[in-house]
Amino acid sequence: MGEFSNKKTAKQIEKINKKKNERRVNYVFIALIVIFILIFLIFFKKPNWTDFLEEIKNTFTIGMVVILGIIMFSILFAKIFIKEKKTLNNLLKILLFCSIVLLVVFFYTESVLDKTYNNEETFGNFYDTKLEEKTDEEYVDLWQTFLNQEVKTKSAREVFIEENMTQFIYFKIRVYLIFILYVITIMANSYLILKLEKAIKARKILDKDDKIIFKNNV
Repeated sequence: MGEFSNKKTAKQIEKINKKKNERRVNYVFIALIVIFILIFLIFFKKPNWTDFLEEIKNTFTIGMVVILGIIMFSILFAKIFIKEKKTLNNLLKILLFCSIVLLVVFFYTESVLDKTYNNEETFGNFYDTKLEEKTDEEYVDLWQTFLNQEVKTKSAREVFIEENMTQFIYFKIRVYLIFILYVITIMANSYLILKLEKAIKARKILDKDDKIIFKNNV
């Protein structure tokens, strides 16, 4: 009997340790994602030419980050200072709803920006109508030169279009990395809500049992 009990205890300890290790791996994975996102948001390629969409892109990405920061701070503040489980649960649900709505709005806005600006014709028009310092200089197209084994050149207009297209790709990557942060926040918030729901249900069951015991004793 004692040997069976020891085996059972050992299995339980093994399960607990396995769960702890899984949690640690998840925390490390999330931390790596967050660090990668922060590094990419800080260090990114600057264009050699004027980026006419810089203000729009910066306003959009900074707005996303600021709103996400407010949501994350609100969740943390509520978790620390609101002790009443039902109130906390309701507030977290409101924040979860806001996070999902904002994620959809940002995703839609990004798709509109992509459809409106991310094409060669748009950037070509920028070069023709808005760029003051035009040049007739030719640039070596390294990729085409390598493929064709002979020197290929491209105009300043083509270089301008390529750089702006590249910058828009960087912008999209930054936006989708911020989307990942939103999704992580939504998942974390959902997890907290599920835990609270379980705790509230368990509390209701205990209260119900206490009432039944009290009635029986009376």
